[in-house]
Amino acid sequence: MKPGDANWNSPVEPPLVLDDVERAQWRDSADVVIVGFGAAGASAAIEARESGADVLAVDRFEGGGSTAISGGIYYGGATQVQREAGYEDTAEQMYRYLKLETEGVVADETLMRFCRDSNGNLLWLQAQGVRFDSTLYKTKRSYPPNKYYLYFSGNELVAGYREHAKPAPRGHRVFGDGYTGGVLFQALKDSALGKGVRLMTHAPASRLVLDRSGAVVGIEVRRIPPGARAWKQHSRLINLVNSGLNYFEPVIQWAARKTAVLEQNDGERMLIRARRGVVLSTGSFAMNRPMVRHYAPNYAGAMALGSVGCDGAGIRMGQTAGGAIGEMERVSAWRSISPPTAFVKGVAVTSSGERFVSEDVYLGRMGERIAALPDRKALLIVDRPLYRESWKNVLPTFEKGWLPEWLSYGFTLLINLLTNTRKGRTLAKLAQKCGIPAATLERTVAEYNAAVAKGVDPLGKSAEYLDPLVDGPYYAIDISIDSKKYPCPSIPMGGLVVDEDSGHVKRDDGSRIAGLFAAGRNAIGICSRFYVSGTSIADCVFAGRRAGRSAAVEHTLAVPVVTAARASVG
Repeated sequence: MKPGDANWNSPVEPPLVLDDVERAQWRDSADVVIVGFGAAGASAAIEARESGADVLAVDRFEGGGSTAISGGIYYGGATQVQREAGYEDTAEQMYRYLKLETEGVVADETLMRFCRDSNGNLLWLQAQGVRFDSTLYKTKRSYPPNKYYLYFSGNELVAGYREHAKPAPRGHRVFGDGYTGGVLFQALKDSALGKGVRLMTHAPASRLVLDRSGAVVGIEVRRIPPGARAWKQHSRLINLVNSGLNYFEPVIQWAARKTAVLEQNDGERMLIRARRGVVLSTGSFAMNRPMVRHYAPNYAGAMALGSVGCDGAGIRMGQTAGGAIGEMERVSAWRSISPPTAFVKGVAVTSSGERFVSEDVYLGRMGERIAALPDRKALLIVDRPLYRESWKNVLPTFEKGWLPEWLSYGFTLLINLLTNTRKGRTLAKLAQKCGIPAATLERTVAEYNAAVAKGVDPLGKSAEYLDPLVDGPYYAIDISIDSKKYPCPSIPMGGLVVDEDSGHVKRDDGSRIAGLFAAGRNAIGICSRFYVSGTSIADCVFAGRRAGRSAAVEHTLAVPVVTAARASVG
């Protein structure tokens, strides 16, 4: 696939191929150039700098990307934080669990290395100024409430997993109030700049620069001049979105269109030389809806989750140099039904009234199962006691940092209880209102209640969530992938194929592209086939450090250091 082909849908341009690299009009240079400065990019930048390289990071906005607006969860095993909470975990048990979730997306040796490096990478984060805490949250929840920092972030306690690997809480939330992805990124940014990494902001990369052999020797950016009116507008737009409006996809799409116009009209083209390598780390393609429709149509109706810059540009850039892609149909769709835990005690059914999943599975597994249904439609059935219990989770606590969490859970729950719920005095009446076979729904609930009475659920739901549905009226909440009142956030997980030892981008024939590396959601990684909370950030650190270290020692065509005055950075 090339620029201009059907379904390309990207502003990325074909590479600039140079006959004479030395005579090019380079405006700046560095040993290693990082494209995209979130968790993966910052990790790569720090590692490359500590390996002795001169490092320049460029970012479309001001850095942070999706990391800075995320929950700030790091997935780690055999850590001191776990031991402080009373859990003795091992890299082997972490591997046994993740082996089930990752489904062979990386080689066994790579997965084991990820697990064995897990504690070391957490210690590395701490050395950059990131803080963790061992306050444990044991109840089923997709994200721990404020003041809790360690939890079971995946399917560790779910039947089929807990028997295979000893459960341990591996979701390490960065210490702070509310969503703490911004805290994580700020620590990484401060560390990188303190070590001498240079950061060029409001400079979206437009294309790669290659030599005649196909090696990557630099990039071109469209930099908006610092202090210019367009620069200020560009900055205001991204800061407005990141102030809390990133939960509303229409706002993000509006901001994406506005910023793209500024970049096109006011961006100054600049060539930047990368003497050793370029690392691509610009995030997923969540906001590029045509790309999602093309590669992952089952998730086209889901809500895009990410930052304005998650437009697939890094992936497309790698493709223009001949990079192979994979796992592009894989999407993490977070169909959360917890909180409230009352919903977990209900019954999830298809549009034909059949139960299809254990309700206590990880939210990503729930989304995957719904997306696999022929019509991608599903309902959650609860009775009167569970419906009343769910209202307890609506009101916010108004503690420091309460707003992001409440917007994700409390506000969404309130909208669902008020506008996304159908009610029926009996199961038959409810089925009629929902357009599903009454006899099937009645049989499904009867079979479930019989299983509850025996204390053993055929789908493996934990005993603590087994409550009979016997007290009408009954309620149905729409949990379909494309539900507009109960949005299902989604992040594409596919990307460029990389060498698992170095992070080099690979071609379809398996050969490596000299001078080009990728990490984070630009590359296939640990979480690319199935995501568990915390594995994306953990993979960003793991793969980012790998790419930065490799790029720092890459040997490409020797080119004299640029002697022209470097462009100001800011």
